This record gives sequence, structure tokens and C-alpha cells, in this order.
Amino acid sequence: MTTKEIEALLERYYEGVTTLQEEHSLREYFQRKDVPGHLKEHKELFGFFGFDSKGKVSPGFEVALLEKLQKGRIVRMDPPKKRLVLTLSLAASIVLVAGLVTLVRLGVFNPSQPYGTITDPQLAYAEAKNALYLVSSRLNDGLAQAQQLETFNTGLQKMGKLQSFSTGLDELTKINQLDKYQPIIINPGRKSDTRP
Repeated sequence: MTTKEIEALLERYYEGVTTLQEEHSLREYFQRKDVPGHLKEHKELFGFFGFDSKGKVSPGFEVALLEKLQKGRIVRMDPPKKRLVLTLSLAASIVLVAGLVTLVRLGVFNPSQPYGTITDPQLAYAEAKNALYLVSSRLNDGLAQAQQLETFNTGLQKMGKLQSFSTGLDELTKINQLDKYQPIIINPGRKSDTRP
């Protein structure tokens, strides 16, 4: 089979529309040693299933699988450590509940006066004045930066005038070239000094 045919079969395989014969062809193809590099990831997939040519699990597959599972590290906690973890968890829970009860009794979650309310009118006026002063100072800082941008825009407008001046110079260059060829245009038969 060609690589293109295998790629088409793989696409059909991942869509779930291949026949058993096509899957068998894929298994046979990926059991070869000369699989192209971009298809090697699929080789591992088809090699993992451990099927032989008849579509049955090979005899050593289950033993190999069990050996690999048993090599995994199992951590067992001995009973004294279990008791310690359980005791510490229980103690932490009790401390947490006691702290919450204390906070509720102190009225932390239910204040008697809403936050930010000032009952003294003079103090309220002074606080409002300070807040507005702070806003005003920040606004003035922003306006100073905006004025710098206005100065920058003025400079850009002057650059626009220089651009029109440059355009005028380009027109003068064209006229200057016309002066260079004027003797040739006026007296076409006579040789002029400007020609080499």
C-alpha cells in the first residue's frame, strides 16, 4: 500500500467507518519496520492493541500488561499515620468552626452602622472636599498631558507645510530640467555647448 492510501485509511479509521479488513490492513502496515516518520505515532497505537494476524490477543499480552501494572508504585499508609491525619483534620475543622462562631458573635458580618456613612455634617463636608480635591488633581494631571499632545499636533501641522514646500521644490526641479534642454528645443539643428 502507498502512503496516500494509508493516510486515507487512517482518516476513515478515526471517523469510525473502516471495515475489519481495512483495520487488518492498517495493523499489518504498522507492524513493518519501514514506516515513514510522520506516521510513526500511529504505529504505536496499532502496536499497543497487541493483536496477531487473526485479530485475537496474543498469548503474552495479558502477562505483559499485568507485569507493567504491578511495577507501578503503590503507597499504603500505615494505621498510626492514618490516625494522625484524621486527628489533625478534625482539630482543624474545630478551630475553623470556633473562629466563625466568634466572628458572628462580634458582629463582623452584621455591622451596626453601614460602611462609609458619616453622621457629622462638618466631617462629611471635609471628606467630600478631600475626595473632590483628589479627583481634581488627577484631572489636572491628565489635562497637562493632553496639552502636550496639542503641542505635538501643532508640530505635525508645521510638518505638513514642509511637505507642501517639498512638493514645490520637486516642481522647480522639473522646470530646471526644462531649462537644460531649452537650447536643444529652440535650435534643434545647432550643436550647443551643453552637449558633450
